[in-house]
Amino acid sequence: MRAGSWRTAVTAAALLLTSSVVGGCQVGPAQPAPAVLRTSAPPWDAPRDAVSYIDKAGFERLPLDFSGPSPYTVTIAVTVDGRPVEVPAGIGIDKLRAEQAAVHTHTTDGLVWVESKTTSDHPTLAQFFTLWGLKYNATCLTNACKNLKITVNGQPAAWDTPLTPKAKVAITVRH
Repeated sequence: MRAGSWRTAVTAAALLLTSSVVGGCQVGPAQPAPAVLRTSAPPWDAPRDAVSYIDKAGFERLPLDFSGPSPYTVTIAVTVDGRPVEVPAGIGIDKLRAEQAAVHTHTTDGLVWVESKTTSDHPTLAQFFTLWGLKYNATCLTNACKNLKITVNGQPAAWDTPLTPKAKVAITVRH
C-alpha cells in the first residue's frame, strides 16, 4: 500500500471511530442533581444545580437574559442566633444550563431581583427559600426553630409573604 493510500485509510478509520464514539455520547450538561432542602447551620451557598430548585419552587425556567415587563427588587436580610447570614449570589441562576428563575440574586448584599412574565406575579418568601435550597416553614428556617419572626418594612408579616416591589424583608430566628 502506498503512503498516500495508507494515510487516507487511517484518516477514514479515525473519522469513523470518532463519529461513532461522539454519536453515542450525551452532548450538553449532565442531568441536575435532585433538589434537597438543607437543614444545616449557616453559611449557605446558592445551590449548584439551580434548575432542580427552580422546578421545586414552582417557577418556570427562563433564559438568563430574560427581563420581565416590570422587573423590581426586594431586599432580604437573614439573622440566625443574632448573627447576620449572607444571602449568596447565584440563587435561582443556573449558568451551566443558561436558565434562571423569575426570582434570583446577582450579589451578596441581599438584593433579590424579581423578573416575572406578568406584573401581577408576586412570588413568595417561601419560594425564595426553596430556590436557596433551605428548609423553611411557618416555624423553622433550616434547623433553627425558636422565635421565627418575619417583618416587611418593619411590620410583622406571614412566613410565606409575597415579595413585593422595594420591600425590605427581615427574617430572624434562633436555635
